[in-house]
Amino acid sequence: MFWVIALCGAGTLLIRLLPMIWQDKGIRKAAGQGGLRRALDAIGPSAIVALLAVSFWGMIAPQASLQAVAPIVAGLAGVWLGKRLLHTIAWATLAGVAAYGLSLWALGAVAV
Repeated sequence: MFWVIALCGAGTLLIRLLPMIWQDKGIRKAAGQGGLRRALDAIGPSAIVALLAVSFWGMIAPQASLQAVAPIVAGLAGVWLGKRLLHTIAWATLAGVAAYGLSLWALGAVAV
């Protein structure tokens, strides 16, 4: 039982810390920004990664089917494209949600 709790704690730390480090590297390149501004800018990606990890945990079974994995991959691709093309967290989130919903609709998983 201790190992499960320790692994969950380490996983929680990593899904919050790694996006902040990744974001901080990009922000350091920009000149003239303080530490508080960098920390506030890093909260967005950390929150998104934490929500993604919690959301995907129950969706993927040990032997996942295409209908379970394809919407997740489409949603992640939408987030990446939204961030890459439009450069804001809000558009990245919206693009990810749209891609996820469209892939569910294309696979016929959503009953209309």
